[in-house]
Amino acid sequence: MELIYFLGKTVITFCLYVLILRLWMQQVRINFHNPITQFIVKVTQPIIGPLRRFIPSVGKFDYATWLLLYLVALIKILFIFSFIPINLPFNVDYLWFALVAILHAMGYLLFWLLLFRAVLSWISRGQSVPDEILYQLTEPLMAPIRRFIPPIGMIDVTFAIVAVVLMFMNYFATKIFGALWIIL
Repeated sequence: MELIYFLGKTVITFCLYVLILRLWMQQVRINFHNPITQFIVKVTQPIIGPLRRFIPSVGKFDYATWLLLYLVALIKILFIFSFIPINLPFNVDYLWFALVAILHAMGYLLFWLLLFRAVLSWISRGQSVPDEILYQLTEPLMAPIRRFIPPIGMIDVTFAIVAVVLMFMNYFATKIFGALWIIL
């Protein structure tokens, strides 16, 4: 049972990450000629394409992808709670828990993207395809901080500042949501 729980939770969380990346890539207008971005679009298009016929986008807001993201988060919550020995009946709280699951996934995804960008900046010096994508995804968050705290010599401390802020937010969310935040 633990293996099924681990695999199921991992697959559903990966789906959340892919949908969040798709929304984020649309928001920051990332280069879609990139193989990684094309992969994300091609993987999600078979589901989002038909949804867009019924749920159109309005401006930059992609309602179809947001709805799919919310449904996948709700599936994750239902999946996790199906493995908890306490029998909790389905109620309105599950709908709020799905929003918490989305926030949790966004925070962790952002942390890993920043970490990968920091590691790749030491290795490839911005000359690889993943470097370009990571730059385009994380720079909108780091640029405002860089205006107040410029690089010190050759060291950019913005990564550390954003990481500390994310850790603080994770701690704060653990205090607010308790065990739910931990099991997500």
